Amino acid sequence: MSLFGYPATVTHWHVGGKDDWGRPQPPTSAVKAAKVVEEQRLIRNARGEEIMIGYEIHLEGPQAVTFDDYFEYENELGMKIRCDVAHFEVRKYLGTDDVKKVIVYGRP
Repeated sequence: MSLFGYPATVTHWHVGGKDDWGRPQPPTSAVKAAKVVEEQRLIRNARGEEIMIGYEIHLEGPQAVTFDDYFEYENELGMKIRCDVAHFEVRKYLGTDDVKKVIVYGRP
């Protein structure tokens, strides 16, 4: 576990929409470079509820993230970790609309 984070290669599984008949599409994956912080703490989500998270995944630049997505990566101990999206933030450069990074808060 790291309080300051470490670089990791994460696989972003984006759950697709529905086809013409209303059936769910299978998820698509994308491999991305990220910084992962493994720390359990309480945060407030968009509805103001306190939720327990275990992981922060910092992705550079604009990212398409939904609450149905999940992330997988291998930590420093060699264990495969799956994180479901509990909350995410979009950070922008000061005074602009340019996205600096997206922080995904995940629960194990």
